[in-house]
This record gives sequence, structure tokens and C-alpha cells, in this order.
Amino acid sequence: MKKTKSSAHRVALIISTAMIGLATTPASAQNAGDPAASAESADAIVVTARKRAETLLEVPIAVNAFNSALIQDKMAQSVSDLAAFTPGFQMQQSFGRGGDRPVIRGASNILFSDGKVGIFLDGAPYFGDFSSLDLANIERVEVIKGPQSAVFGRGTLSGAVNVVLKRPTKDFEGRVSGTLGNFDRRELSASLSGPIMDGIGFQAGLKLFDIDGQWKNDAVRGERLGDQSSRQYTAGLFFDPTEDIKASVRWLHQTDDDGHFAIGLQPASANNCFLSTRPYYCGVVKPMTRFGANTDRLLRPGLYRNADRFIGDISWDIAGSGYEASFQAGYSDLQEVTGLDQTYDARGVYFLPQSLCGRSFYALPNQDCRKSSFETTTGTRRKTQTYEGRLTSPSADRFRWRLGMFHSVDKQSGMSEYLELNEVGPELLDDTRRVRNLAFFGGLDFDVTRTVTVGAELRHQIDKVRSETPTYRIGDVFSADYLATVVLPNPNTIVGVAGTRKATFKATLPRVTVNWKPERNLSFYAQFSQGNSPGGFNKTSAPEPIFKEEKLTNYEIGMKTSKFGFDYLNLSAFWQDYKNQVLTNTYVANNVVDSYSVNIGRTRIRGIELEGQLPLVGDILKVQFNYTFLDAEIRKGVEAEKALELLGRSCKTGSAVNLDLPGCRDAASIAGNRPPLVSKHSGTVGLRFQHPVDDNWTVFSGADVIYRSSYFDQVLNLAESGASTQMNVQFGLYDSHGLRVTVYGKNVLGDETPLGILRYLDFAAARTPTGDYARGFGITPARKPEYGLTVSKSF
Repeated sequence: MKKTKSSAHRVALIISTAMIGLATTPASAQNAGDPAASAESADAIVVTARKRAETLLEVPIAVNAFNSALIQDKMAQSVSDLAAFTPGFQMQQSFGRGGDRPVIRGASNILFSDGKVGIFLDGAPYFGDFSSLDLANIERVEVIKGPQSAVFGRGTLSGAVNVVLKRPTKDFEGRVSGTLGNFDRRELSASLSGPIMDGIGFQAGLKLFDIDGQWKNDAVRGERLGDQSSRQYTAGLFFDPTEDIKASVRWLHQTDDDGHFAIGLQPASANNCFLSTRPYYCGVVKPMTRFGANTDRLLRPGLYRNADRFIGDISWDIAGSGYEASFQAGYSDLQEVTGLDQTYDARGVYFLPQSLCGRSFYALPNQDCRKSSFETTTGTRRKTQTYEGRLTSPSADRFRWRLGMFHSVDKQSGMSEYLELNEVGPELLDDTRRVRNLAFFGGLDFDVTRTVTVGAELRHQIDKVRSETPTYRIGDVFSADYLATVVLPNPNTIVGVAGTRKATFKATLPRVTVNWKPERNLSFYAQFSQGNSPGGFNKTSAPEPIFKEEKLTNYEIGMKTSKFGFDYLNLSAFWQDYKNQVLTNTYVANNVVDSYSVNIGRTRIRGIELEGQLPLVGDILKVQFNYTFLDAEIRKGVEAEKALELLGRSCKTGSAVNLDLPGCRDAASIAGNRPPLVSKHSGTVGLRFQHPVDDNWTVFSGADVIYRSSYFDQVLNLAESGASTQMNVQFGLYDSHGLRVTVYGKNVLGDETPLGILRYLDFAAARTPTGDYARGFGITPARKPEYGLTVSKSF
């Protein structure tokens, strides 16, 4: 029955006031002041998920796209914030804004983002952590799920995120936005673009962001943990000298200066299972309420990141023929310094007995007994160069093709100015790693009929990995005055054992697709694709100095439509075979704690993704939703720690685990377990309401309810996070001239489910019955409720 206008308004007002739930929408042409306007039909939404312009119905892969209006509407500051609104995309942030751990479709990522999910700026690789990459002045974010190695290349085993930067139009355009919130949140962003003269345009932007820490630091009086600060500047020149040629050069500068993140150690005394062998914690971990980090004893506490990135590109529509030649080059220079108290609590823990440090056989050359080896500051310099050229045929042809070549050089090296002397002597300088990638790729599409298109893509790539272990002379790094205060000073000591390791990894990566579009607003697709993450080297001190290449094979079917009353409705189902999955483990060598990468075996992943938007009362009230089901199971693999839990010392020879002892390898099997950090169920649901007040002003409100089921900390499937339910709300008004005022709240229900769980060690506790260090768990707290006011003006 058709509702009257007044009753419809009354229902909309009641539901919007209740502020319950919301999910995501795909990108649309909504204007910046109208976040709740009707979504464009899917066949009009243009994305570049295959590095060429296509509509969502045309592209036979699962893509979520967020334009600037939707990013604003989701109150998203970073790519990490968009994960909650993207089916199949989960983020782990156990270490503040450092050490991103994105997970797409269950391909777990314990410590590093490189190799699993690739981040790109206009198709150019973005190296390093991306959690602080600002989204205030971008055009669109595309989250592309499933292996993307055939198109984007290295580092896209399970998916890719492509951030599309804004380009100027023929008119001057700009936007200014400011936010004030609790925890002394202060945020200002501005952008301006337009023509300089015929054929030349510009774009410039800035973002300033500061927020105080949410947690008291019990180890340092008056200090808080978790404060964040960012400065980002962008600039670009765009050239259109003729109708057939387009070129641009862009610069992005980013500086992050964060305090030590909040993380608390759940001590060994809380362990409740396998107490007679290798004690562990079984069940849902408890949220931490107190935190301590000895930041006053760190050389440079927290995270400092300084990066400059340049992207240049040129394209030529050859003599207006439709055949296009293009070239893109990228360069980045990244410096990152991390100061970390690795005890994860307020205790000052030392490896060596303090009463004996520096005496008898505890006396070591260049030893500083005042400095704990857990209190570390590490500096890394990373420089990268990327080059890509491609040639494509006219997009209107029935048979379309593309060819190209890609080359990159990525070099990471340790910064000697952050080396220290501590209780066990001099620190080692991190290995210098260089990766050269050379790839040749191509693809074709053929319209078999007016409604059916088949496509094939292939990429052959060669990765040459080189790892050099450097050495240094003590007197070249530390001053004579300082050395006079330490034990057995020797400025001529050479630290480290020089060595070079090399490896070459080759891969041929295909993708085959079929797309059937029987109607304008309905399409079905099927896909076969493979992705890889090349292997590499751990430190020479690690139990396993090398890890093998990962390979992911994906089979997928899907449907996209705007029929049946939906603005859009997308459904996909996939099955994946994951070989040589790489996770990380902790080890102790030379009285230093470190992590290393290890292949755990083989994993099968099955899943379903569903999302949609349904108008309830025209454009006044809409319900949006997304849901992901992930059935990820390790089919083959071993974990030595499980053997110790079940059989204890009978699986050790001396102090080393020996799985060749009777029954130990079978006991170590983790077949049937779920990969870590993977929730079986996740999704969002909610509402958006808007209604004009008069001819100029419109009022809006909305809410997001975000659910994530429990995930395990590691492959043992013992300690887990518990389910999380968070609610974000907003309400405000905007006018027809680009002014928008929003009052918002994030996590307003105060959900305390941990953001991350790190399987770690409690060094202050007694050794276990197996003779190992006791297990503890680093727990990262959920962010507390946040409230604020945002005012923006577009012109």
C-alpha cells in the first residue's frame, strides 16, 4: 500500500533518530554536499580496476569504489577506515599507524603488507605503510579483490587498492574542511584546482591532523599513548598540449609524527591451558585497561615517517586513431623511524641480571648496562623507482588488446644514526634489501556476441632479490665521550659479519574472464586467476633464513545488478587454493627478540560476498548492507609449538625442537585450523536519511553498525579476540552552495574488543616446563568513543 507523504516522513524521522546501522555503497556521481543521494546505476560507474576506464558492470571482477563524497559520508580518514565498508576486506592495526596488516579474502597478513595487498596511486605502486595516507583530496578509492598480479604485478596476491588522484577541470574548484573533536582532535584540509592557461592546469592540497593519545602511560608520568600527527601536501601540473596528448607530474609529501601506540601485555600468569608443557592462553583475551611504555628510555619514541613521492605520466592517442601509447614513472623516498618498548608493559625488563651486568663473564665489549635490549629505535630508508609503458588498441573495437612492460627497483637499508649500545653490546645494522622486478604483460578482450565478452591476461615477471648484511666500526658511529662510559670500550670493534645472499623468483600469472550482460542493468561474470608473492630472505640469525614464494589460485563467479528495486545488488562466490602461505613467528637470538617469515603450508579458502542498497522511502530513506562469509581452513602445515603443547620435552633435543622425534610431527599438524586474523562472518548494516528543509537546506542523518566475528591470534587457534560490534553515527545539514555541517560519533557504544592480538613472550616470567620463555600476548585496545564537528565548504 502506498504511504502518504506525512506518514513516510514520520517513519523516516523515527528511524533516522534511532541511528541504527549502515553499510557501504559503490562509487557514484553524488556531489560533495549530498552524501545520501541516489546511487548511479552500476553501468554508469567508471573504475580503472584493470588500468583502463570501464563501468562496474563491464569489469568482470569484484570491485568496491568510493568517491570523495562517499569517503566523506563514511567519515573515513584512511584506507583502513574503508575496510569496514568493503566485503572481504579486514584490517589489523596492532602497532598504531605502522606495520599495516591488510587481509583480503582470508589471505592472512601477520606483520607486513608487502606481498599480500598492493597499494597504488593512479596505478603506480605505493611502497610502505598506508594507514596514514590521507583521503581528503583524492578522486576515488578502488578496492579490487582477488589476485591482481596479472594486471598490477608484484605484491597483489589477494587484492589491490588503487587510489585515484584528482585532476583539474576547466573551471576553478576547491574545498576547505575543518574538524574539532574530543581528545583534542584538530584537522584542516584544503584543495584547489583549475586552469593556468590553455592546455595547462594545476592541483594543490594540504592536510593537517593532530589528535592526543587516548590512554594514560603508567610508565611515564603525565604522558599519554596513541597520539598522532600528520602533515600532507600535494601539488600537480597537468598538460594537454593537443587533443591527443595528455601528461602530468605530481608530488606528494607526507610527514607523520606519532607517539608510542597503546599495547598491553597479558602476562604468562593469565595462561590457562597446557600448563604442564608449554602454557598458552585459550579463549577470548581480556581487554586491557592499563598500559605502560618506557618511552623516556627510547632514543626516539613512537613513529616518525617522512616521505616524498613523485608520479609522472604521459599518454598519446596516436594520431587520433584510438591506439594509445602511455608511459608512467614513479619515485619515492621514505624515511621511517620507530621507537618501541618491546616489553609491552611498564616493567623495565633486562635479559642479563642487572647485578652482574658488566662483571665477570657478563662483561661484553662496548656494553651499556643502563640500556635494556627491549628498548629499541630502528631507522629505515627506502627508495623506489617504477617504470611502466603500455600500448592499447581502440576501446570501441570488438577485439581489444594491450601490451606492456614494467620495471622497478626497491631498496631498503638501515640507518646507522639510530644504532645503540645496550646490555648485550652493540646492535646489528639491518640488512640492506634490494628487489629488482621486470615484467612483461598483455591482455585481450573479445565480444563474442553483443552480450558476452571473454578476456585473457598474462604477466610474466622476474624478481631478483639481493640481501646484504652490512658491518660497521664502533668508533664510526659512537663518540669517544660516550664510549668512555660503557663496559670494555673498543672503538675498533667491527659489528656484524658481512655477507650477500641472492635469489631469483620467476612467475607466469594468468587471468581468464567471461562476462555476460543480458540486460543493461544486469551482468554475470566468471573468473580464473592466479596471484603470487615472491619469496625472500629473513635475517641470517632466524631459524629459517629464507621463505618460499606464495601462490594463490582463485575461482570466482558473480552477479551485479540494479534490478528488483535495488540501487545496486552485488553477489560473488569464490574458492581459493593458497600454497606456501607466509606468516611470522618470534625467535630469540643473541639475547635479542625478533620476528621472521615462515611458510606454514597450504590453505583452502571459500567465501561469499553480498552487498546492496535498497530505497525504503524514495531518496529519503535507504537501507544499505554488506556481508562476508569466509571459510578458511589450513589443509596442510605444521607448527612446532603445538607439538610442545601436546608432548612437551619429548619433542626436544637439547634446547631445540625436533619434529623428527616419535609422534612429534603428527602432533605439530595444524591441518583443520583457521588462519589467524580471519573472521568467519563480518558485515555492516544501516540507514541513511535525508530531507530538504527548504529550497536551500537539506538535513541528513545516518548510522553504521559494523560487526566482525571473533578471530584467532595465530595458527594454534587458541587465543581469540571475541566478536566486535561498533556503531558510528552522524547528523547534520548541507546547502545547495557546497556548505556542509556534520556532527559525528564513532564507536558510540564503547565496544572494547581488541584491535589486535600479538602472540609474544613474557620475559619476566619463569621459564616453562619445556624450558622456553613463557608466552604472553600483546593486546591492542579498541579506540574509545570519539565525537566531533566537521564543517566543509566546496566551491
